[in-house]
Amino acid sequence: MAEPPRLALVVHFHQPVDNLERVVSRAARRCYLPFLDAIAEHPEVPFTLHYSGCLLRWLDQVAPAVVERLGERVAAGQVELLTGGIEEPILAAIPERDRQAQIERMSDLLERRFGSRPRGLWLTERVWEPELAATLSRAGVAHTVVDDSSLRAVGVEEDQLGQPFVTEHEGRTVRLLAASRRLRYQIPYARPATVIRGLEALPPGHLAVYADDGEKFGEWPGTARQVYRRRWLERFLAGLGAASSNHRLRLVTLSQAAGEGRPVPVQLPSGSYDELMTWALPTAARHRLELASEALARSDPEGVAPFVRGAPWRGFQSKYPEVARLEQEMYRVSRKVERAGSPPEAVRELHLGQCNCAYWHGTFGGAYLPFLRLGLWHHLVRAERLAESGTGPGLEVADFDADGVEEVRLFGPWGYATVDPAAGGQVVELVTWEGESNLVAVMGRHRESYHLAHPAATRRGEGLELAPLVAPSVSSSGLEFDAGEVGALRDALGGELWDQPYSVEIEDGMVRLEARRSGVVIVKRLSSTASGIRAEYSLRGGSPGDGPLRVETRSCPWAPGHRSDPVRVIRRPGVALVDQPGSLARLRLRYPAASFMEWSRVVAEGSTLNGVERLVQGVSVVVEAALSDRGTAELALELVPEPVHPRPG
Repeated sequence: MAEPPRLALVVHFHQPVDNLERVVSRAARRCYLPFLDAIAEHPEVPFTLHYSGCLLRWLDQVAPAVVERLGERVAAGQVELLTGGIEEPILAAIPERDRQAQIERMSDLLERRFGSRPRGLWLTERVWEPELAATLSRAGVAHTVVDDSSLRAVGVEEDQLGQPFVTEHEGRTVRLLAASRRLRYQIPYARPATVIRGLEALPPGHLAVYADDGEKFGEWPGTARQVYRRRWLERFLAGLGAASSNHRLRLVTLSQAAGEGRPVPVQLPSGSYDELMTWALPTAARHRLELASEALARSDPEGVAPFVRGAPWRGFQSKYPEVARLEQEMYRVSRKVERAGSPPEAVRELHLGQCNCAYWHGTFGGAYLPFLRLGLWHHLVRAERLAESGTGPGLEVADFDADGVEEVRLFGPWGYATVDPAAGGQVVELVTWEGESNLVAVMGRHRESYHLAHPAATRRGEGLELAPLVAPSVSSSGLEFDAGEVGALRDALGGELWDQPYSVEIEDGMVRLEARRSGVVIVKRLSSTASGIRAEYSLRGGSPGDGPLRVETRSCPWAPGHRSDPVRVIRRPGVALVDQPGSLARLRLRYPAASFMEWSRVVAEGSTLNGVERLVQGVSVVVEAALSDRGTAELALELVPEPVHPRPG
């Protein structure tokens, strides 16, 4: 009798570091506990489960019944667990020392809590880079799951995916199993009987691996009704049990699947699942690829679709300057923590700051969710404080964001400010040690693919030309786009932005920035004071008709566990206080009392599971100085970061 097809069910549960309490509580109630209750009714169906460390800690504290139920399933032999980076980082995006430490902490946690040390690993977002084979081997990991499209992209045929693969780096090996894209789209949406019939029709011994987010079982929109009230999961599990008892399907754990059969050698390039690699492209390129993929889905006579791919994970770093600054800060802090001897508390905060969710943007909000992105800044600042008492007053010139151009960092007893001459001399980071925050880390209003129409495309030569890619920068809902808004002290004369590079000189610990345009010269001198950053502006060569000199500062204080919607500006004579209830720090902007000031909220559109949403990123504060009859203007400002709830350490 021929061996039946095999199925491994791999389900991954995760909530981002510093996600909203109500979101995680709802997921525990609607998804995590009902899922474990449902599979407990069918102990004959084995599962391989992964829970991120940050989620497990939260469940232990707030929803212990979920962890207790999980422990029961592990003890009963129905569930095997996967390790991973404890704070759910993209392993390929963090230093090797942190990869090893994060996996070791997670494996230690699972062994201590559930009594066994996993040999399999959940690969976050299935982001693969070749050197991960050596990383995983060193960490004691024997196997992991990659997307089947990563294998198809190097020539593995569809009917060859149902077997284990092996890859190596520097002679170290790890086994790979292919996660089925077809099953990702079918579960839990297609009829259970349809899914099972498709599995039973696979060739004898063929391995199918379902590997996807557990939040699809109750937390994603509409799934609680589908999975539980309409009994999708109950019918699916019962059907699998029947197929297994009748020998039409063999149900296996991931470790069983990885250990059966001789693995086939393969070498994979950098990659992930198709959707993520599409999201990582610049907007115009993403739009073209989406249109091309739609066309290929309808007709692909040459079978080239598997070889048409987007950008690897690191595309997000070049796509979003806000992500690049955050990522480079993470690398810098990691080096500093290592030099300090890796104090355990500093390591823990560093690892929290490596959680992947706000380093990219796809369908889940990601970098557009300020409470996630600013939370990462908080953990990185805190890690640096714990590794070192801070840097005294001074100045440093370096390429801090790895964009090929040097920036200037001004230090003070309060923290530091990073000035980017290439971005109009803006202050792109304003970090307070005591408040453990970056107060100017505001996400710009980027034009995304979902803001563009999908018109009929025409072929011209060999390229695909899309006329609307040069459309006005306004979204479908009327919001303006402005990717140049990156921090504080952005200059404009009248209604014209001065975003061009400024020349820079260092004068006695002061940064002198200068820009010229049509005979007009703007000079701004930045210096660190005992309480913050002082900016002294001088404009000459203008005329009264040019309009006022306008200086804009964007800020968003971080309030743990809260959205940014309540962020506000409190006006006092000569003072604008950017505040949010519950924030760790706030920004005090001092300016001449006679100057005009106005403020507004910065709203961007981000894609989420609920569709494209308007998300408050922070506030914009604009101070104006009128030009004199001689066409000159002077303006002095001070940016003062103020801790609201100082923390020791």
